[in-house]
Amino acid sequence: FKLHMDVYKDVNYHFIAPIQSRKLNEITEHFQYIHTISRSKEVDILESSETQCNYLVQINIDDDPKKSGVNKREIYSFFEYCLDKGITPKGIMTIPNIDSERKIVYSNMQKINEELKKNYGYQGELSMGMSNDYEIALDYGSTIVRIGTKLFT
Repeated sequence: FKLHMDVYKDVNYHFIAPIQSRKLNEITEHFQYIHTISRSKEVDILESSETQCNYLVQINIDDDPKKSGVNKREIYSFFEYCLDKGITPKGIMTIPNIDSERKIVYSNMQKINEELKKNYGYQGELSMGMSNDYEIALDYGSTIVRIGTKLFT
């Protein structure tokens, strides 16, 4: 990622890949947003760092064993853990299973996000939707879409 950052200096970079906890401090130095926080170990590292990086909690909305993220039934306790550590998420993120019905997934994410905003008064960024389904995600309140392949086709 450093190569891009050397060339494009005036860009707010968002990290959306799985995190190796030993690399988290380096990631926070180079990115303005991390979309994939999902383990208490990561929150503990953020608590001890002095970063201005913003982060989103990744939710495994489909309970997909191949995907990372906090289980949707555990999001509220994970959010409480973050707040107890003095770390306030800016929002939530998901990458649905390829076979999932997008409208159902994004509706569920929208409901969780609204509940978190109501209960905790946080910013409520909602990162969901990619090149093939971003329009559906926008219909369900997505504030950040991850467009990649559509840019290059």
